[in-house]
Amino acid sequence: MPSRYAVRIGEIDVLVVSDGVLPLPTKMLGHDVDQTERAAWLNEMFLPTDAFDWSLNAVLARSGDQTILIDAGLGLDPNLNLPRAGQLVGRLEAVGIDLASVTDVVLTHMHMDHVGGLLVDGVKERLRPDL
Repeated sequence: MPSRYAVRIGEIDVLVVSDGVLPLPTKMLGHDVDQTERAAWLNEMFLPTDAFDWSLNAVLARSGDQTILIDAGLGLDPNLNLPRAGQLVGRLEAVGIDLASVTDVVLTHMHMDHVGGLLVDGVKERLRPDL
């Protein structure tokens, strides 16, 4: 899976960046459905019947002098033991995006996989003080 997708919409550059994946048990998907029926549907969709990888993404939009980060990913909490998640900051850096260049942050909602990246040690200090 690519770590990012870029598209230009008018004058806005949009970069969808993967924060990694969150492994989830499939029983979370259609939890009120009979287990056999759920397993059959997952099998038909060529998905594993025990667990699946839930993609975690954030969006960076740039236009003029504005660089807007939409959601901040899960972050890297070693106590969560999620080695394939919390990749957002590194992936932004890999494409030359310095956290200090972010002018705005939009949080779509307060789930940890959308705000946790702001809680990573050292991230707050790298963001603009007027953010």
